[in-house]
Amino acid sequence: MRYHTAENFFMDSCSKDRKRMNCDIWQDNGGSMKFKGKVAAWFWLIIIAVNAVCIYELLFDPDNVPILLFSLALCDIIFIPIVVRNYVVIEEENLKLFFGFGKDSMRIADIVEIKGSYCPISSSAASLDRLFIKGKRQEMVISVKDKTALVAELKMRNPAIRVCSVPGVQ
Repeated sequence: MRYHTAENFFMDSCSKDRKRMNCDIWQDNGGSMKFKGKVAAWFWLIIIAVNAVCIYELLFDPDNVPILLFSLALCDIIFIPIVVRNYVVIEEENLKLFFGFGKDSMRIADIVEIKGSYCPISSSAASLDRLFIKGKRQEMVISVKDKTALVAELKMRNPAIRVCSVPGVQ
């Protein structure tokens, strides 16, 4: 009899879906691939801390209820979509970033360079473990769970891409 740990169950459930290459990458019949975005623990802690402070103040300082409810709703309206809608899609010719309410795209043929980045100022990434993608006319900062597979797929579609300072990628 096979013993199922939570990890084995998760891996088994991922392998049942034939469209998934692994639990962080999906591929459809049209050739597009979807990479899950990475959400760091500190990002979750910010969401939890802001919610906890607002709820604590609601319980122990009922004088400011409208302001606290507004703060709580505003925080959740901004942060929850970032966690839920955080992924990158590689289509035939385009790289598309979905991050919260935002969406950005870049032609794969226009990508010149991919660099690893830990810059906290960069946006559109809920983790400090980021990729800086430089195109001919635009730039993108993304954070995905499987950087190696994303870079390999982009290099396969555009061999002219230079890759610099990305751990695990040559």
